[in-house]
Amino acid sequence: LLLMFAARAQHVDAVIRPALERGDWVLCDRFTDSTIAYQGYGRGLSLDNIEQLKALAQGGVEPHLTLLLDAPVAIGMGRARARAEDLAEETDRIEAEAMSFFEKVRLGFLALAERYSRFRVIDATAPLEQVTEQVLKVVAGELEDKKQQVES
Repeated sequence: LLLMFAARAQHVDAVIRPALERGDWVLCDRFTDSTIAYQGYGRGLSLDNIEQLKALAQGGVEPHLTLLLDAPVAIGMGRARARAEDLAEETDRIEAEAMSFFEKVRLGFLALAERYSRFRVIDATAPLEQVTEQVLKVVAGELEDKKQQVES
């Protein structure tokens, strides 16, 4: 956990904060919500400790929007296994975890989505084209909201 947050602090300082200071948009495929879900909810590490490390590592940098692509664990794991088979890859250490671990992780993500209004939950059980459409619709709506804020 400490190594994870050390790497995150370096990434925030070297990449994210400078980009934000330039006025750039930053897109991350994972950030601290994943750490909270996997390490806190999944592995049972102290959520308070994670929050303290988050404050130190991020120095106030927080996402504006978080997209949670949600599907039942059985569907997600089935897709991960199929992808690994298609690419002739081994499942990784995380993917080898028990289903109960992933159920806790999913519940953690859903708890975070209830706690923070920046979350938009996308139904990832739909076909890829529909999931893509949902994501683009949410992002377009956020961009329109930002445009209206700048104009007013």
